[in-house]
Amino acid sequence: LIPFFILGFLHSVEAQLTTSTSQTPTQLVENVLVGGGVAVSNVTFTGNANAIGSFDGSNTNLGLNSGIILTTGTVLNSTGGILGGQEGPHGPNTTGSAGVDNGAAGYGPLTSIAAEDTYNAAILEFDFVPQSDTVRFKYVFGSEEYPEFVDAGFNDVFAFFISGPGFGGTYNMATIPGTGGTPVTIDNVNDNVNSTYYINNGDGSQSPQNGSDFYIQYDGFTVVIEAVAKVQCGETYHLKIAIADVGDGAYDSGIFLEANSLASYAPITLNTSTTFDLPNDLIAEGCETGTVTISRNIATASDALTIPIVVSGTATEGVDYDNIPASITFAAGQTTTSFSFDIFEDGLAEGNETIDIQFNQPDPCGNDNFFTANFTIIDVDPLVVTIPDQNVLCNGDEATLTPQITGGLVEYLPPTYSWDTGETTETLTASPNVTTTYTLTVQDGCLSTPGVGSGKIIVPVYPPIEIVVSEDTAVLCPNTPVVLLSEASGGQGTFSYNWIENGTSIGSSPTQLVSPMTTTNYIVEVTDGCGATQTNNILFTVLTPVLTIEMSEDQLICPGDSAEIWVLASGGLGDFTYEWDFTPDTNPNQIVKPDRTTLYTVNVEDGCHSYQIEGQTTVKVVRPHASFNVLTNEPMEGLPVSFQNTSDGSVAWSWDFSNGDYSIRNSPNTVFNPWGWYNVQLVAINEIGCTDTLNRVIYIKPEFYFYAPNAFTPDGDRYNNTYSVSVIGAKEFEFLIYNRWGELIYQTSDIYFEWDGRYKGEMVPDEALVYRTKVTDLEGFVHEYFGTIVILK
Repeated sequence: LIPFFILGFLHSVEAQLTTSTSQTPTQLVENVLVGGGVAVSNVTFTGNANAIGSFDGSNTNLGLNSGIILTTGTVLNSTGGILGGQEGPHGPNTTGSAGVDNGAAGYGPLTSIAAEDTYNAAILEFDFVPQSDTVRFKYVFGSEEYPEFVDAGFNDVFAFFISGPGFGGTYNMATIPGTGGTPVTIDNVNDNVNSTYYINNGDGSQSPQNGSDFYIQYDGFTVVIEAVAKVQCGETYHLKIAIADVGDGAYDSGIFLEANSLASYAPITLNTSTTFDLPNDLIAEGCETGTVTISRNIATASDALTIPIVVSGTATEGVDYDNIPASITFAAGQTTTSFSFDIFEDGLAEGNETIDIQFNQPDPCGNDNFFTANFTIIDVDPLVVTIPDQNVLCNGDEATLTPQITGGLVEYLPPTYSWDTGETTETLTASPNVTTTYTLTVQDGCLSTPGVGSGKIIVPVYPPIEIVVSEDTAVLCPNTPVVLLSEASGGQGTFSYNWIENGTSIGSSPTQLVSPMTTTNYIVEVTDGCGATQTNNILFTVLTPVLTIEMSEDQLICPGDSAEIWVLASGGLGDFTYEWDFTPDTNPNQIVKPDRTTLYTVNVEDGCHSYQIEGQTTVKVVRPHASFNVLTNEPMEGLPVSFQNTSDGSVAWSWDFSNGDYSIRNSPNTVFNPWGWYNVQLVAINEIGCTDTLNRVIYIKPEFYFYAPNAFTPDGDRYNNTYSVSVIGAKEFEFLIYNRWGELIYQTSDIYFEWDGRYKGEMVPDEALVYRTKVTDLEGFVHEYFGTIVILK
């Protein structure tokens, strides 16, 4: 009889499944699958190399944190499988048809269970020796065949075949609890059959979101099931774990085996702790208590249990420690017990000492099974705090005091710090203005006596800055160059200089070349490396006032005109000289006749000859630009012609049209008679009377006009009984009338003709006629016209 029980299933949907093929099948069994009380050997694997690996499902809805996975396809997170889609068991479940046919063979024993052909078998098998009368492991079976291929001939199957003493052959441990041996397959565990053990993981049509249950690829899988088998202690058994596709090799199925779950019995477990939980089982002398906690599995806790304790090591009981019992006892049903012991301060510098606490819990086969808790006692030296002094360059500079601490437990645990300034940080950063001593108290939590140390931030004291400068200076003429001197001493010893003239910085050297135009007080400001500042000054007196000049004002002239420019000097030392930029003449007054606007420059010196004063004046040559347009298109005799004035720089205008008409308007009109060529003259005048003249010959066309009515009524009444046209300016004339058949019925060269509507003595009937005329104007141009004439009676 093989009993089963179901562990609780907890959904967790925070991340996807991960897998690895980095370990061999032997390593997977020995390092991942096997727990306590089982010795394994002769591990073999049959199937595709990518069909077996390790998995991490700790943040998925699988129900197992980690372990081994066997599949009928691949454990890799890859694509290219069915229809080019997902291949491995990894989520999210976004397709209902994931898997890969890896080409492996089927397996006969699984074919017998499924009663259908099998494919892509993966078989992991090994020998094991249990150390009790029971062997157990936990698993989850999942498949992509769910839910659409249940009872459709694709009954993917797996089995745990165990053989050895007491079985009389091979037995399948993978059966559904409470069914009397029904194997776990697609058709046997689903939504409709044994759904207590089935989890619907969706059909791949839903997009995973926070809170959903679709974080592995398989559309369905079982809850966590534990397989348990009765065995004989110390005997050798063979376990064969196999899975295969049924019906075809397309959609994948997989078995997830929990890590460390292949176990024969649950030995006791030891947990040790100390007051400060130092690394490597260290325990500090004089300030710590050690605690040992022993636990056993609830499945083996029905009976009382006493376990003897053997203490060894270099430490001495009663001197270095106390209160370790000779044994520990579990009452019936009790799963945990513990005891604590104290570590004494013996005042001896004896180095590290050890305490080894050993427990022996024989396994169900009667073999010794030792468990040891190891502690190492370390001496705790007094706390010593040393703080090196720190020097700063200037008062107010920042410095950091860094303590050097030995003793106590500072190597393992962060101590607490208390400076006399109130800070509780390990280091202290301060900016004192004078040398200051700072005291630090350090407490490590073990020793009752803290460590105390002091350190200084040393601030130097410098003498005041002194500046020696040149004596005050006097010169006769402005712009006389003189070098001013300064020399600083005292202070921090490194100096920067700043010479100031009338509030403006002019130099940064100990010496400064100056040449003021007027009496000036120069200030030299010296700053040392600590920012201390001192000033001194030099009065530079200029005895002669600065030369001043007055220039003639800017002028406007017409092209070809002359202008007088001049400069008037005063002040200075007298004895003025003048240098113009356009002539060697040195007179202060000059007559110029520029052909364009010109800027004239003169440099004036006095008797000092140490500087020049520059003066400038502009003579602007201005001229208007006469321009106009004829606005009338094809101007004609006897009709008004309009002119548009487009002149620049003018304020008055004079027009002469050569027809006896004159105008001073901006844009006038006039009438030309007779037709022919006329010279139109425009004189533009600017504000100072300069002129510009434009003459343009324009052509006036002779007057020409033609009009032909389109109907007349020769009905004998008083009006419109004859047909005639209006013509003005014709030199030659021809007028022809045709009937609707193109027959010429009237012709004349008299511009004053009147036609009565008769042809060959008979009145033309009411109809539409066509006229054609040629008119030669006075210029000899021929104008042709066509039209219709309607006769109405």
